Formats: sequence, structure tokens, C-alpha cells
Amino acid sequence: MLSQIRHRNIVKLHRFCFHHRCMCFVYEYMERGSLFYALNMDDEEAKELSWSKRVVIISGTTNGLSYMHHDCFLPIVHKDVTNNNILLNSELHVVVSDFGTARLLDPDSSNQTLQVGTYRYLAQELAHTMTVTEKCDVYSFGVVALETLMGGTQES
Repeated sequence: MLSQIRHRNIVKLHRFCFHHRCMCFVYEYMERGSLFYALNMDDEEAKELSWSKRVVIISGTTNGLSYMHHDCFLPIVHKDVTNNNILLNSELHVVVSDFGTARLLDPDSSNQTLQVGTYRYLAQELAHTMTVTEKCDVYSFGVVALETLMGGTQES
């Protein structure tokens, strides 16, 4: 799945290797690290994130998630959209990363799951229905957008 995704707001997978019990993935390097780090850990970087740059970050995240939900052969639900999984390069270009819990939405299946993402970002209906839809990512994205506009959170 990851090797077939091509979008400017999705982290690029350069290489992967499966060997016995070891898996290795090599992704593009994002110099500034996570959005969480930019918002919370470095005062200089946080000050550099003007209102317009924060809007661009939110827009890039939206573009990546929209691609996953609408433009992939089978829609992909990320299931763990957090400010730790939004990465920035030196020019504040945004990519969505960490598809560890991602799920392909098969229209012929129930899309039920026991795996969940980060608690603070989970849609409340997911806890009750355990049914994965794009709406779960939209809720999580809303939390990320609010944190980005408000200046972050002190929790990880």
C-alpha cells in the first residue's frame, strides 16, 4: 500500500526490507520533525509559525488526508492522525506519516476494528461502534487543526 501512494502531502517511502523478524522502512527525511515538536518543544520554531504558516500546515494536512480518503484505489483511513504524525521539512512543507494502524476501507467488509489510535484524538463514536470510517480521521484532524491554531499542547 505505502509503495503505491504518490502525493506531495504523504511521506515518501524510498525503500523497505523484510528480513526474518526484522522490518525496515526508509522514508524521506523531514528536517523539522513533527508538528508536535514545532509547536511545543522549541520556542524559536513556535514563534516562526505565523498565522499564515499554520493555515498552510493545516491545508497540507487536509490535502494528504483527502487523497487517502478519495483518490486511492481503495480508500485509506489513517486511524492515528495526530500532531506527532504530521511532519515538516525545512521549508515547512507538510506530509502525513505513520501509517502503522492505517486501514483500507473495503466496501464489502464491516470495517470493524480493535486497534485504535491515540486516545485524545479518537472520535467518540469509534469507541462505541468500533467501526472505522473516514469520519474518524476527520475528527482527529479537527483536534490537530485546533492544536495548530491554538499553539499546541503540552501532552504527547
